[in-house]
Amino acid sequence: MLQTSAFKIDFKTFTYKSLWVIVFTLAIFAANLSSGDLRGDSMVYAAISKNILTLHSPLVMHFNDAIYLNKPPMLFWLTALSLYVFGHSIFAVNLVVAFSALVLNLAFFYWIARICKGYNLAYLSIFCLDTSYVIYKNSHTLKMEALTAFFIVMAMIFFWHYLKDKRLMWILGFGLMSGLAVMTKGFLGGIPWAIVIVYLLTPVGRDIRSRQFLLHAMAALLVFLASFLWWYVYISLRTDFLHHFLYDEVWARLVTSDTSEATQYKHKPVYRYLWFMLKDYFMYLPFFLYGCYHLYKHRDSNIDREGLTLLAIFTIFCFAVVHLISTRSERYLYEFFITAAFFSAYGISRVPKLKNVNFASWLKVMGTLYMLFILTTPLKLGWNSYTSLRDLQKLSDNMHVPIMVNKHWLPSYVDQAAVTFFLNNPPLDSAPKGSYFTILPREYQGPLKYKLVEKTRQLRIVLVTKSDCVTQSDD
Repeated sequence: MLQTSAFKIDFKTFTYKSLWVIVFTLAIFAANLSSGDLRGDSMVYAAISKNILTLHSPLVMHFNDAIYLNKPPMLFWLTALSLYVFGHSIFAVNLVVAFSALVLNLAFFYWIARICKGYNLAYLSIFCLDTSYVIYKNSHTLKMEALTAFFIVMAMIFFWHYLKDKRLMWILGFGLMSGLAVMTKGFLGGIPWAIVIVYLLTPVGRDIRSRQFLLHAMAALLVFLASFLWWYVYISLRTDFLHHFLYDEVWARLVTSDTSEATQYKHKPVYRYLWFMLKDYFMYLPFFLYGCYHLYKHRDSNIDREGLTLLAIFTIFCFAVVHLISTRSERYLYEFFITAAFFSAYGISRVPKLKNVNFASWLKVMGTLYMLFILTTPLKLGWNSYTSLRDLQKLSDNMHVPIMVNKHWLPSYVDQAAVTFFLNNPPLDSAPKGSYFTILPREYQGPLKYKLVEKTRQLRIVLVTKSDCVTQSDD
């Protein structure tokens, strides 16, 4: 068996070849850094990240007035660092996901170039990846998909390197990257280990099974556990995390119940994801299927056997595992579409009239046109829902009128997160003697009289004077 790959990559050549990838990725995912808005989970994650700085609590996350135990801290740490360096802004928040998308693209580009022993399919794979709707949509706002996928892809790259020369450092890197994936999105980061286990059961995996591999795998497992277990032990001792995780997260997600957040199979059946693929991947799905068929029927000597096996297992496993996640959102197919991009690219390259096409040169033109289209007519990512709160803070400072937020008037936890993130100082929790600004849900119809300052898709920002204020109980 070959101990080294026939295709070598030196740093200087890779840097030059990856310039197009860098420009293409930044044009697509960094075009809206300062514009747009945050909403849903993105708004929540931004508020949690800000609380790291304001509450000086880097290990125990806080959301609004409660301890946040749902997700590990890696994304929050990086976002807090960006907020600290670049200031409190949407730019600083979105910079983290743009950076995550960039390093993910570079890692995937490197891996495909090595597996395919050349850059032609690597360029096309990146184009298929970044023009996929699910990838594009979920790599703009503060979500965990891109960062988690980066660590998972890096883990698989390290393991692929280990298959080539059996050096301990590669499998230790595999364990570390898997652990960092866990520190980003919980035990979804264990996907690389599952892929390796399945790989060992395949005919290709027989070559690696040995006493030496077992010892190396045990060392990698120790690195894997050490990289995240310290934090889980810490918060288990400081909070009620164990009960929260086992009952509210694991049990609620895996056991069907009408009163829990469990997976509702009768409402969201398995074929739901097939619809997502048809709807969001329609332009690449035929090429994906054709690429899978062609690779299965015709062995391609230019594609590394071990790498192809890992990609195939990765793709099948990521499509299967999303069925255990309760919300059944299309964004949980994010990791699936990464490796699917390679099979789609291969399918395109096997179309008879495209077999001899130099995609690296072709994409310089097509990619540039696509970048110009994105930059000039970007998908509107902002809802004008919460950024008006930033202007409210400036108005409050200039007019010397305080801001008061009654949580009973603002029951949505996302709205409360927006208040935490966009307002520099904690708002008053009870009405002052004079006039004050307050924030209400858009549909508010209570007894409070006010002068409307601005209405957004989510909120009403109002000015209440003493004569307008009608007492309302907290009930």
